[in-house]
Amino acid sequence: MTTPTFADLHVTDVGRVDAQLPPDVHLDHVPTAPFAFHTHRVTRGPLAVEQTHATDGIRLRLPDRPSYQFGVPVRGPLHADHRGEELDLGPGDAAVFSPWPETTVVTGDRFDLMVVDVGSAALEDMLEALLGRAVPRPLRLPTSMAVGTAVGRMWADMVRLVADTTADTAAVLTNPMSAEPLQDTLLVRLLLATDHAHRDALDERVPTFGPRAVRRCVDYIEDHPERPLTLAGLAADAGLSIRALEGCWLRHREVRPGHDVGRVRLGRAHRDLQFHRPGETTVTAVARSWGFRPQPFVAAYGMRFGHPPGQTLRGPVFA
Repeated sequence: MTTPTFADLHVTDVGRVDAQLPPDVHLDHVPTAPFAFHTHRVTRGPLAVEQTHATDGIRLRLPDRPSYQFGVPVRGPLHADHRGEELDLGPGDAAVFSPWPETTVVTGDRFDLMVVDVGSAALEDMLEALLGRAVPRPLRLPTSMAVGTAVGRMWADMVRLVADTTADTAAVLTNPMSAEPLQDTLLVRLLLATDHAHRDALDERVPTFGPRAVRRCVDYIEDHPERPLTLAGLAADAGLSIRALEGCWLRHREVRPGHDVGRVRLGRAHRDLQFHRPGETTVTAVARSWGFRPQPFVAAYGMRFGHPPGQTLRGPVFA
C-alpha cells in the first residue's frame, strides 16, 4: 500500500533566499522585496505533482531519471532546454521531457508552473494494459503537448486536483480506494492527450465478448468494495485489456465499470450511516471512508436514496 507524501516550502525573506531555496532552483536575478516563492509537492508511488509560483523567475534543473516529466505553465512563459532542443511555451501547452536526460526549465517573473513526474514503467504498463499487448520501451513522445484541447484540459484539471492543498484532496490521496483509480485515470488521460506511435490504436474499436467476465468482476466488486478497484486490476483478473473490458461492460450493463463501483460503495456508506448514531461518526467521515469526496457524495446519495445522508444518520424519526 502506497502512502502519499506532501511537502511545502514558502520563502519570503529576501536575505535568506539562497539558503532556503531547493538546490535545483536558482533565481535568474537578485530578488527585491516583496519576494515570495511557494511550492507544494505531492508524491505517491510513481507519480509526483509539484506546483510552484513565485514573484521572480527561476532556473529549474530537472534531474535525469527513469521518468517522463511534464512542465505545464499555468501563468507566464516557460523556456526549456532538453536533449539539445529548446522549447518556448505558454499556458495551453506543456513541455514533455523523456527519461534520463537532464533538463533545464526557465520561467518568467510572476509565474505559476506545474511539473508532473511519471515513472516510465507506470506509464508504459498502463499503455500495455489499455492495448492488451506489449509496446516498445521507452515511448517516443513529442517535446510538447496541447493542454487546451478537451482531453488535454481533462488531464490538466486532474493534475490540478492532485496538486490541490485542501483536506478533501489529502483524504482522497491517502485512501487507496480513491487514490489508485485516480492515479490510473491520470495516466490514461495522459496517454490520450499526448501523441505517440500507439495513439491511434487507443481509438480503434475492440472486440467484445460474452457477459461472463463482466459478471465475475461485478461479483468481485460486490464482495470486496473496500479494496482499491481499478480498471487495470479488474481487466487483468478478467484476462482482457482495459478497453475490451470497458467495451464488454457497456455492451452488457450499459454503464461503465466505475458506475458499479460507485453504486456498491454508496450502498455500503448508506449501511454505515444507518448503523451509527449521531455523534459516533459524521457524513464526511463515512464519505471519505468509502473513497468519496463529501460534496459529490451528498449529491449522489440524495439522488439514490431520495434524502440527504445526514437524515439517515439522525435516524428514521427525522425521515
